[in-house]
Parts: sequence; structure tokens; C-alpha cells
Amino acid sequence: MGEPFGFGIIGAGVISAWHAAGIKAHPDGRLVAVASRSRTRAEAFGSEHGCAVLSDWRELIRRDDVHAVSICTPSGLHAEQAIAAAEAGKHVLVEKPMAIDLRGCDAMIAARANNVKLGVIFQKRTDDAPNRLKKAVDDGVFGKIFFGDASIKYWRNQAYYDSGDWRGTRALDGGGCTMNQGIHGIDLLMYIMGEAESIFARTDTVAHDIEVEDIAIALVRWKNGAYGRLQTATAVNPGQGVYIEVNGTLGTGSLADDRITGWAVSGSKETLAVETITDTKVELSTAASSATAFPTKGHVIQVANFIDAVRIGAPLVCSGEEGRRSVHLIMAMYESAKRKEEVFLDEITAVR
Repeated sequence: MGEPFGFGIIGAGVISAWHAAGIKAHPDGRLVAVASRSRTRAEAFGSEHGCAVLSDWRELIRRDDVHAVSICTPSGLHAEQAIAAAEAGKHVLVEKPMAIDLRGCDAMIAARANNVKLGVIFQKRTDDAPNRLKKAVDDGVFGKIFFGDASIKYWRNQAYYDSGDWRGTRALDGGGCTMNQGIHGIDLLMYIMGEAESIFARTDTVAHDIEVEDIAIALVRWKNGAYGRLQTATAVNPGQGVYIEVNGTLGTGSLADDRITGWAVSGSKETLAVETITDTKVELSTAASSATAFPTKGHVIQVANFIDAVRIGAPLVCSGEEGRRSVHLIMAMYESAKRKEEVFLDEITAVR
């Protein structure tokens, strides 16, 4: 064991427990304090996890025994809290989305000038299946890629949105099914496919009483020359999870959440690719229909990686720049739906 690495958690909602699990799983991890605007939640969390309880997050970031801050608050608060923590000399690990607009993302990235690390939680990046698919694409296994698609169809009932006054709002959720749930699959697809050039999108609200979308669909032009289709939802009952597929001139690879479901490769674009599926057992993702039913493994890996990034300069699973990419695409997606026309991502700088 090394020296203790003290974390403070801002926010005592659902996702905070996953951060606590990641911190406690590390031999040097120490959960020092939690701060929440809800004193009742904070006290319950502090009692369960054995840490100090604070009502003001600003007090938390001033503590000398807090080396890093996990930000687990509503998305619209992330930027302000991350910037303040960085200015106080604390390293920052923030839940997705890192911010709800590009101004926030860019200000958070700039705040690293105070010699701190900024990591963004995208726990699905730690699964084996997407990393295997990414490597195959990078290595040219499937030839020239011409399609890269993602379907992120979740289910949330009205009670989910009613459980917090920030859920389903533009101000604090930043959007609906795309910004909150869909961002997981969008990040994974961009992790595999790279940057997007343009997007043409439609959004709608069909099953909930909220001010943001609960279904969305878009066509994407990737900078590598490929095309893609995106679907996001919290209205699909039951939820279907994250499905990703890439098609190239030499074959096809597909995954469902953390399982490879299709893998067909040919030695030539003139011959039929041979299917070699490694795991055909597909189960509906538990997270697809529940906001609390998913494993802590990804957070454990990302917390350990974050500590290594601070201590020995290890590459982050997801840096601020990487976390910004999915927000950028989603902002362009919303702008396209608003304008009802194709939008090029280079046009989108600080649009809200």
C-alpha cells in the first residue's frame, strides 16, 4: 500500500455509491467526505460509508485531506463544481456528461492549468468487447469502414423523472435520453469510429411528461468517410441496452453491451466474410430498464486508473478532451433537430 489518496464526493444521489465502491476497492483509496444539498441524503450516505458529512461542497474542496473530488451532482452543476475544485488544487473525476454545453467542457479543460487531472466517467470503455472491436477497426480487420451505427434504447418510467426535480430538464439534465442515457453508446461509438463531421437529427417526446426528448434518431457522417445511424430512447419498453455495429469492405463486427455478438471477416472484398461469433448469448442489459441495476466494476477500474494518472501519469480511460467529444456531437444533434437540417460539427462551438 502507498500513501492514502483522499476523495471527497459532491452529491449523494444514486451514482455516488458507485464512486464510493471504486474508492474503497483501491488499496490507497480513502473516502474522506461527502457534500450534498440534501442533508438527509448526505447523512445517510456518510453513515453507510463512514465519511464526514458536509452541507456545502465549497467546504469540501477546501479540505487538506481531500486530494481529488468525485462529482456526482446533476449534470448542469458539473462545470461550476469541477472548475472550483480544480482552482482549489483538487484533481477531478466527473460523471458523464462532463458538462451540458461546450462552454462548460472547455472551461473545465482549461482549469487543468492548475496542475490537476480531469477524468470523465464512461465505464463502458472498460469492457472487453468494445475494446476488442475498437482494436479490430484500428487494425483494419474489417477493411475500409463505411457504416458505424449505435442503438441505445432504454426505458425509464415517469416515476424516474419525478424522482428528482432536475431530471428531464434542460437546465440541469442538459437534455433527455440522448444527453443522459444515450451518451454512453455515443461515447463508445466515437471511441471506435473517431470524430463526426456532420449530423442530421430528429427528436421527440412520446411517453413522458418532460421538457426534453425521450426518443431521437440521427444520421451521421464520420470524418473517416463512413456513415452512421444513431437511435436513443428512454421510451422503449423494455429497455434494449447498447447495440453497436460496424461494417467494412472485409467484414462486420457487432456488440450488445459488453458482449461480441457478431464477427465476420474475409480476406478479400470479393469473397463472403465468414461468421465467427464468439458469444451469441444476448441478454437485455439491466441498466437499460433501471437506473440502479448495473455493476460497479467499471467505476472500480476508472477510479484505479484515475489514481494512477495522478501518481504516475498513466493515460486516463477518458480525459476531458475525450469526454468533450460526445457532448459536442449531442449539441450538434440537438441543433440539427431544432433547425431541421444537417449541421456540421465545426459550426458548433458554444451553442446551448
